[in-house]
Amino acid sequence: MAISLNKSSLLAAEEIINDPNFLKFKNLNYLESYKTTLDIKTGKSVIDILGVTLITNFSNSKDSYHRKYILRDILSTYLKKVKPGYIFRITGGRSYFLKFITENFEQLLREAGLLDKIGFDKESENIQNWWDDISEFVRKLDKSIKLELGRSGEKKTMIFEKKRLKNLRINRRPSWDSFENNLLGYDVQSWKNKTKKIFIEVKASSYSNGIFFLSRNEWNFSQSVKDDFLIHLWIKDKRKPRIISFEELNSKNYKIEDKPNAEWQDIKITPVSVN
Repeated sequence: MAISLNKSSLLAAEEIINDPNFLKFKNLNYLESYKTTLDIKTGKSVIDILGVTLITNFSNSKDSYHRKYILRDILSTYLKKVKPGYIFRITGGRSYFLKFITENFEQLLREAGLLDKIGFDKESENIQNWWDDISEFVRKLDKSIKLELGRSGEKKTMIFEKKRLKNLRINRRPSWDSFENNLLGYDVQSWKNKTKKIFIEVKASSYSNGIFFLSRNEWNFSQSVKDDFLIHLWIKDKRKPRIISFEELNSKNYKIEDKPNAEWQDIKITPVSVN
């Protein structure tokens, strides 16, 4: 369970840090019996996440301006280390992000001055830099997760195809072509029979209903090879892929969005009547 950072847990962390006996105890029995009004376990977890130095500096700072800046470091460190689910909303903008966090976390952002109105002064620039830094972290994190998810799906398809060809007694091997060139419009080249090739685009969907996206390049490639094009859609922890033929992809079973738009880069494909 993710540790929640709020006023209460931060206060508990400060109280623990300021206790001269804190470092003498390997467990929390002493602290829990002595400080009954605070959530000691959560406070200890906050210290484990943020580190003793950061909490100590925050607690010892008597200057409100300096304390505000340390709080910004605390919030940044927490978001980057814990990676709570709502962090991915931050790239939508500050106001959009606030819709997905608790009032307690919003209070910390406000106390850190991170919700102040943006102007053209140095402080406004500092606030912008804080939000931009977290946004850039999230974009890299999201890209890394998607890459990892995609690679996992491609590996599963390679294993699946090796078994399929073996069961059909087709003395051929699949080829992981996208690993060498990611601009081909497909990921894995395999065989329909001993002489006929097929081209497989692999998708790993985090949506339970199997929503996925095709790039313009992938869509154009599917149009060029038509019936030799397949999609292997790996949905969460399913052991087998949902195999979508070119014909089925273009049937009423799938809703293809943004296709008419000449400017689209990715099209969203939503199953309509697929179990």
